[in-house]
Amino acid sequence: MLNSLKDFFTLEMIYHFTNIGVIPLWILLAFLPGWNGTKVLINSILVPLILSLTYFYVFYIYINTSEGIFSNILDKGKTFELYMGIDQLKKILSDKNVLLLFWIHFLTANLLLGAWIATDAAKNKALQFIVLVPLVLTYFVGPIGLGVYLILRLLAAQKLKLFD
Repeated sequence: MLNSLKDFFTLEMIYHFTNIGVIPLWILLAFLPGWNGTKVLINSILVPLILSLTYFYVFYIYINTSEGIFSNILDKGKTFELYMGIDQLKKILSDKNVLLLFWIHFLTANLLLGAWIATDAAKNKALQFIVLVPLVLTYFVGPIGLGVYLILRLLAAQKLKLFD
């Protein structure tokens, strides 16, 4: 069964499904953050679970079907070689499986940041048009969008709490 799944869920297909799959969620966050459907989709475990299972599937296929960087590192006990420099990172990301893993990681982290921004903005009664720019930035360049939101929050609310 796993071989038929692997034949059906190619890396290219997974890439397209994950990319297209998060877009409706971002649209809901940006334009309908108070809608109950948005709250259910964004604040439930459904979307993170789907992305985690997808991540696990790609990682499982990679470990079991290739002589890739991760399997070599795990075999030789050289786990921390991945952190030895930008050239090592470039070498790791040259493998399509690993690149897709990092992309799913990126999409998941940015979506969680976007959900937090939308939830925090609703809790602080921020105007929706103020939140739109940080959400768009978060979609493309996560931490920059978060930074812009926090600055706007500071300016709009005249406060920035370190803890909720």
